[in-house]
Amino acid sequence: MSTDLLHNPKSSSFAESNGMDEVDVDEMIAGCLERLIECGPVDDLALLRSMLPDSNAEARQFVLIELIKLDMAMAAESGKIRLIERYSAALPDLLSLAAIPLDLVMEEIQLRKESGEDPSRDDYLKRFPQFEGMLSQLSCASEATSAGRKLAPPPELALGTRIDDFLLLQKLGQGAFAHVYLAQQLSMHRLVALKVSRGKGDESQALAQFDHPNIVRVYDQRQLAEQKVHLLYMQFHPGGTLAEVVKCVRGGSDQQLGQAFLQCVDRNLLSSAQAVPDGSAVRMWITSSQWPTLVAWLGVQLARALHDAHGRGVLHRDVKPANVLLSAEGIPKLADFNVSFAGAAGRAGAAASFGGSIGYMSPEHLKAIGTSGVQALGTDTPKVQESADLYSLAVLLWELWQGNRPFVTDGPSASWSEAIAKQLKARENSLREPRRCGSAAERVLEKVLRSTMSYDAANRPCNGAELAGRLRLAIHPDAAALFDPGENAFRVRALEISPWLIACLVILIPNMVAGAFNFQYNRDEVIPKLMEGMREHHFLISMLVNLTFFPVGSLLIIWLTKGVVCAIRSVRQGAHVSQSDIDDTLNLGHRAALIGGTLWLISGFVFPAALWWLDPDFTANQAGEFVVSSMICGGVAMIYPFFGMSLVSTVVYYPRLLSGSMQDSKFDERAARMVRRCELYLLIAAILPLLGAALLVSSQSSSRGFMLCGISAAILGLLASAFAYRLITRTWAWMGQVLSTKTSVVPGES
Repeated sequence: MSTDLLHNPKSSSFAESNGMDEVDVDEMIAGCLERLIECGPVDDLALLRSMLPDSNAEARQFVLIELIKLDMAMAAESGKIRLIERYSAALPDLLSLAAIPLDLVMEEIQLRKESGEDPSRDDYLKRFPQFEGMLSQLSCASEATSAGRKLAPPPELALGTRIDDFLLLQKLGQGAFAHVYLAQQLSMHRLVALKVSRGKGDESQALAQFDHPNIVRVYDQRQLAEQKVHLLYMQFHPGGTLAEVVKCVRGGSDQQLGQAFLQCVDRNLLSSAQAVPDGSAVRMWITSSQWPTLVAWLGVQLARALHDAHGRGVLHRDVKPANVLLSAEGIPKLADFNVSFAGAAGRAGAAASFGGSIGYMSPEHLKAIGTSGVQALGTDTPKVQESADLYSLAVLLWELWQGNRPFVTDGPSASWSEAIAKQLKARENSLREPRRCGSAAERVLEKVLRSTMSYDAANRPCNGAELAGRLRLAIHPDAAALFDPGENAFRVRALEISPWLIACLVILIPNMVAGAFNFQYNRDEVIPKLMEGMREHHFLISMLVNLTFFPVGSLLIIWLTKGVVCAIRSVRQGAHVSQSDIDDTLNLGHRAALIGGTLWLISGFVFPAALWWLDPDFTANQAGEFVVSSMICGGVAMIYPFFGMSLVSTVVYYPRLLSGSMQDSKFDERAARMVRRCELYLLIAAILPLLGAALLVSSQSSSRGFMLCGISAAILGLLASAFAYRLITRTWAWMGQVLSTKTSVVPGES
């Protein structure tokens, strides 16, 4: 279970600025706040000096502001409002009124409003003229906050004791307002992570609705009225957190990071007396995988978890390594949704409302909790929506991949306001240049993370499912080559050719070849058996049929191809395609085959009917030869266009249509339909040589060489169809690794 229960959202920027590890800074701040909670609110404000860390001036100033906020909040709880001037008078060398950060001013305003006072804007302009530009817009509206009102520390419980239905076995983590224990739920005979606190948040109601394999499941909560204790019990995952993994893998080589990942998990397993899984397919896959592939694998699962949460109307708002737990097999589990009380920062104004750790926040999240301009005053707060969680996840994955976050901040931050401003400015600059190993998985991973960390939320993946689909490409290089081909790949060059031209070449050429063969066969084998003068009639009928059917077929093909052209154009313009556009693209080969086959079948009956009308001696056997030859040519005119256009649609068009969203809710249905059709047309291709041989024997042809060439062409068509069938089905299998709902991202699962 995470030991980062009450993480200060400001410390990530401060840690970066002062060369410290974020977890160390959290522990430093939490320790100072815990000392204040034990005795606060203090009567002698000078005592706050003794609670400051033995560190540099910037660190002491940073922690002092947090101590003052907490003391002000605790005093307000007891009915006393303490103004900033009292703290400045008690600590004149540490807190100058001229250097007061705006977030502390906003905290005082917030507390006064909550206590029933009506703070005057003019009063604050007089007290703090340095903030005139911002306070002049202030109507003293209260900022929304979900901070907990119970500021008492949690009870200290001895291991081995029983509380309610739980036997405490081991302490997993602690903070200023909550402790987490490994406990046995006696009635259910199971191990749980038990969170013990004095306050009560809305965490259980929000998380109990989740039943996702990558979200920590909250079982229930209990309120013990006599002890004034709140119990929240949830799944126990003994593998530690990704925060520990980041520290373990930092600076290691890609070839060894998979093993380092599992070693970190195993240390946590042993510390909680849990067995290391033996013979696990997942762990074997982790050990053998490249590090970028493993990072993408973790990202896929977390993106899916966020998608499920967002679909239920719940935002996380605090996605970071410390909030991702690991199972014994290394499966990530998203925890600590920011829906409970605010944590060690306690009364952090807007920060308490929006939660999160600023080192992982999106630009719009930083603006929402910032203390500069209108946003700080709650008059034009940007919306923190689902894409903000995806942004934070991308930062997490970058840090896991590279060992550091993608942003570079300038110099130390002495206040919350300055830390926010520097983090926001860092988002506007270019990301750090990563260390690269040059693998295909790494190229995909970097591209996806850069896209997800776009400053403009509109340029990010639209939801967690899309992000998961993009990240899965890094796990499956065959699929990556389809959906994200290189600049010089033939798929990219094929997209530059008009779909109309490709359709005409693939569909009309086989029909023209079949038409020429049919004309030559009838002229050499059937017409000589008829009365004199029928050659001229045959030529005239052929001309009339071809001049009718070929234009009709061409117009139908152009009409059918229009949907593909529009879909490709939409994708180029950045729009998502509709389901009907996808269907039109994938059905083009089948529809072209049906059109060609139907027209050939009609012509097979038109020819003998016309000849019978011109020559009453025209026999049924001779008519049968016409029909069979038309069926053979019609079969050729079906299989080549079908397999040709289906191959182009599968390999070129369909991946391009989905490259923007990486989602297709009907993928499995479409894949099964494509395979069934391929099998049907492959059967037709196998029948054609048999029909040719039967025609050769029954007609007693005098030009056997010509007929054998036709049969050989049919056999060649069968081989080409078999090759296309294999390539099409293999390509759909590759795409299924990314798009199918039946394929698990966890190795060893079906």
